[in-house]
Amino acid sequence: MLVGIPRKIKIIVNPNAGGGNGRKLFPLLRQKLLERQISFHLQFSENPDHLTHLTRQSLGEGYNIVVACGGDGTTHLALQSLVGEKAVLGIVPLGTGNDIPQNLGIEDDLDSSCDLLVGGRVRKIDVVRVNDGEYMAGVGGVGFDSEVNAIANKLSRFVRGKAAYVLPVFLKTLTYKPKEIVLRTDQETLKGPVLMVAFGNIKSYGRGMQITPLAEPDDGLIDICWVDPVKTLRLYRLFPTVFSGDHIEMPEVRYYRSKIVRLESEIPMDLYGDGEFLCRTPFTLQVVPQALRVLVP
Repeated sequence: MLVGIPRKIKIIVNPNAGGGNGRKLFPLLRQKLLERQISFHLQFSENPDHLTHLTRQSLGEGYNIVVACGGDGTTHLALQSLVGEKAVLGIVPLGTGNDIPQNLGIEDDLDSSCDLLVGGRVRKIDVVRVNDGEYMAGVGGVGFDSEVNAIANKLSRFVRGKAAYVLPVFLKTLTYKPKEIVLRTDQETLKGPVLMVAFGNIKSYGRGMQITPLAEPDDGLIDICWVDPVKTLRLYRLFPTVFSGDHIEMPEVRYYRSKIVRLESEIPMDLYGDGEFLCRTPFTLQVVPQALRVLVP
């Protein structure tokens, strides 16, 4: 829990997060850290591979708190090296979505984030392993939502806030075609056409869309939200309910939980997780229980 242990802190800033928020807010972040008399070493990442390298390097240098300053994509890159380690992940939300910190009770402002570096506690959370490769801590998905995610990533430099996710939804409804999949959970095998399937370790993605509203990040389970194909007008009526989580009561939606998920599709489909492209079908997802230590309120 880091009680009585000196906090040796490495801060890694993604300058491009949130449309350049990392670069713009760095002077203010540094000022607030110094005001709290926090001893730290800070580095800017140059690209995704460099961010991953800096995180690994931090472990070798003996840092016991590695702080990712950026969005969910930045957190995703940093946690790859921290799964199963004693070192703790700290998060300063500077991105467009920030759903991972939001689901862990980390407020979306610099003062609260900096206070955590002084007085935060350690919480162990699950991660989801994709095939035998990388991990995700938030929500992943295939189908409509993953194609929306691809558009949102391209627009994130120009459109901020919820609009960065809502606008791509309306654009994608004009062109999306349902795809046939086979989904295997611990209990059953599901087959058929889908609008989308989401896999949640936490409740939300896309800046507050409660796609898997019953998910908890430390329950040892993946929450699965299967949405049947719907007509465009019905989708427009269904979409607003995602922000409250009420969509899971709709007849077109099925909800499951599983420790392991396997998915295949006739047409290759992209899996996005934590806002990042992870792989194409087929793939296997498996929970790794309480494998990541995170600094929370």
